[in-house]
Amino acid sequence: MARTDSRTWENPRWEAMARRTGVVRETGELMHVDMLPGFEDEQLAKRPPVGYSWRGRHMNVSKEMGAAVWRKDSGYDRNDRDVLGFYLFNSGERAARVEMTFDQIGQELGMNPRAVSKSVKKLHAGGFLLEAGTMAKVTLYRLNGRFGYDGPAEEQVKAVADMRHPVIPAPEPEPAKSRPSKEVK
Repeated sequence: MARTDSRTWENPRWEAMARRTGVVRETGELMHVDMLPGFEDEQLAKRPPVGYSWRGRHMNVSKEMGAAVWRKDSGYDRNDRDVLGFYLFNSGERAARVEMTFDQIGQELGMNPRAVSKSVKKLHAGGFLLEAGTMAKVTLYRLNGRFGYDGPAEEQVKAVADMRHPVIPAPEPEPAKSRPSKEVK
């Protein structure tokens, strides 16, 4: 009489068996186990995706840097924080630039455009904002992806590879360039 165990062609369930590989922990030996149908690893039931409890997109932000910027000894003032927050919440996906003038940003924040310009320059010097091209004669800025990024973590790692690191406390502003005096004849 022929053998009819699970390893012979005579067993009709042979084709349906699943082979699993495992390691014996005590010896480190590799072993194969044939599993009969019904004894396979159960697949975890797919759960429906969980939505966040807020509307719209969200982004990853460095809490450590954010907390440091908001401290009183950071060198960044209230206007700087307002402008940084504006760029944080108005930046597009994957560190897209904010296509607004300082006048438009000032209107949104209730700030003088010169104050917006001063804060943007300080945040740029500190590395929180990066130049992102021009529109007409206006220099546009974007959020540094090392501080905040709207996109998957894998993309952020690639996107920030050549970005500088933001600094805290704020760097000292460069002195304003003096205008040449007008000679009166």
